[in-house]
Amino acid sequence: MISIIIVGKNEGWRLTKCLASISKLIKENRAYDIETIYVDSKSSDDSLERAQEFNYVRIFQITGATNSAIARNIGAKEARGEILFFIDGDMENQSSFIEHAIDANGELKFDYLTGHLDDYFYTTTNSFIGHSPRTYQIRIPSEKQELKMNGGLFMIKKKVWDMAGGMRNKYKRSQDLDLTIRLKKKGIKIIRIPYFAAKHHTINYNDESRMWTNLLNKYSFYSALIFRDHLLNSDVMKRTIRSNYTELLLLVTGLLCFLTFSTMPIYIYFKVLVIRVFYNTRLTKSTWSKFFYFFSRVFYQISFDISFWIGFLFFYPKNHIIEYEQSKN
Repeated sequence: MISIIIVGKNEGWRLTKCLASISKLIKENRAYDIETIYVDSKSSDDSLERAQEFNYVRIFQITGATNSAIARNIGAKEARGEILFFIDGDMENQSSFIEHAIDANGELKFDYLTGHLDDYFYTTTNSFIGHSPRTYQIRIPSEKQELKMNGGLFMIKKKVWDMAGGMRNKYKRSQDLDLTIRLKKKGIKIIRIPYFAAKHHTINYNDESRMWTNLLNKYSFYSALIFRDHLLNSDVMKRTIRSNYTELLLLVTGLLCFLTFSTMPIYIYFKVLVIRVFYNTRLTKSTWSKFFYFFSRVFYQISFDISFWIGFLFFYPKNHIIEYEQSKN
């Protein structure tokens, strides 16, 4: 059996698209025994009611602490299948993907696999902005890829999930990256097969409201947490250099200022930061003026960089107790 596990919070119309795509998947893949589980993280919108419109879905509501790791662990605990297929509630699944992931014997082709995604971007008021490939350049590669880490949609053998102990739910974000890093240490390969898996409907990554939400939710702390938990991992170091380079530069130039009793090194940090912000400003389709967005983004990036190191030094979250109940359709 394949257990499709959808997790979400306040996804609204995106969840309807997701569940409708799963309905299509089930109809077009009758050769497989498939169950669908939706785990809701205390949605305050109509997501629960939308999920209840699909009578084939088993619904569970988290009653305690919430995050994606908790939701996925609940889904895996309740799953009856030997194959777990995790999908976020804002993803519209490609129905043909599953036939490329399963072999002739009904087994998952790899211990852990994922596929290719496209991002569909929206404003906070759900106005469509545009779309672009997320996992490939122009066209999907013809060969499978071995990944260093992965997040979002994936399929995994239940026994491999259990071997890893599922996700560490102290992570409010980056929990899927932490899982793949730990799996690789156990010799499990992270494979992306050369097929399209889903459309990802999301708010524009550079949107100003998303920017401040990330800061208020202490996302910088979780970036620091995965960096600290896997400090000696070369893949994590490369990812941090690529994604958090101004944070690292802040540390280096700050230490140089302290050691040389000079403020000159910190100007290098500000110069690189301004270039980074300028690049982000060009990419965003802000509802604000570009001028106002630029200076707002500068303040945000400085705050994010400083809080990264605060998190690295002082942020030590613990795993949460899982509390949930099943909802009647």
